Amino acid sequence: MQKYEESFESFLENFKNTVSKLGFKNSIQKDYILKILYFNDEHLSAEQIANIAKSEYKVDMGIATVYRTVKFFEELNIVNSLDIGDGAKRYELNLSLHHDHMICTSCNKILEFNDEVIEKQQIKVAKDNNFYLNDHIMTIYGVCEKCQ
Repeated sequence: MQKYEESFESFLENFKNTVSKLGFKNSIQKDYILKILYFNDEHLSAEQIANIAKSEYKVDMGIATVYRTVKFFEELNIVNSLDIGDGAKRYELNLSLHHDHMICTSCNKILEFNDEVIEKQQIKVAKDNNFYLNDHIMTIYGVCEKCQ
């Protein structure tokens, strides 16, 4: 089953065109980081991204390069970051439908979920308070079934 509507090749080509139009340079490191995030189901830390690049693709990139690149991707709204409270941000591509996260405070497992009732309630709360909601992040912390 394909995770995203767009193939990786199409996604990468669109990314390269966007970066070029914005006047930035592309690099092989950016391509590999995008590939790693595209094909991985986990929310990865910068260290994990660097390790996967080295172990799976035989590409040696410094951790500073990974941090600069994911920050650049965040600024372009291509990547979302998630802070699970352990001192290391996790990253995921921003290509799928909106979802929220549940994080196990025991094992740091991250579960994604979408609940239309919660989504509608957030819009209602914002409207009731004369607040225009343009985005939100919901993270629920608790203990997963395995750790209970």
